[in-house]
Amino acid sequence: MILLHPELAHKLSRSFDMKDEQNLLEGDGGMRRHQSMQRLTRDGLPEQRDPARVVQDEEGNLRITVKKTKPILGIAIEGGANTKHPLPRIININENGAAYYAGGLEVGQLILQVDGTRVEGLQHQDVARLIAESFARRDREEIEFLVVEAKKSNMERKPTALIFLEA
Repeated sequence: MILLHPELAHKLSRSFDMKDEQNLLEGDGGMRRHQSMQRLTRDGLPEQRDPARVVQDEEGNLRITVKKTKPILGIAIEGGANTKHPLPRIININENGAAYYAGGLEVGQLILQVDGTRVEGLQHQDVARLIAESFARRDREEIEFLVVEAKKSNMERKPTALIFLEA
């Protein structure tokens, strides 16, 4: 495992930030995608996508359904009940996986459920196994995640102040 300085790790985790307006494209349904997400087929035409279905619930959580269009899902997670981060968080999305291809899932999101199974209280390896087994199931053509955006306060370094009192 490679350890990164917290500031660098934060920058890398947000490396696919959508703030760069000049690189944004309007997609189906008004969804904006970074231009790097538009892939071309061998004949040079844009690849036809089957975008993820994203539905926001009343609590602000996102229910994201990803079609199993690739051999791998392509997400990496950190966290779990046996770590200092009790909820698993997406830390990487592989460009060869179904998650990248469909869009919807993003680095930094906290996973609350996988295919209706709550992950709170599960150890890291159990969450990873649940995701892998759900993706491997042949009786379903998609995998569903319930995620929440990580609060910025949980991802950024907090400033500290020292106060010296004289007696």
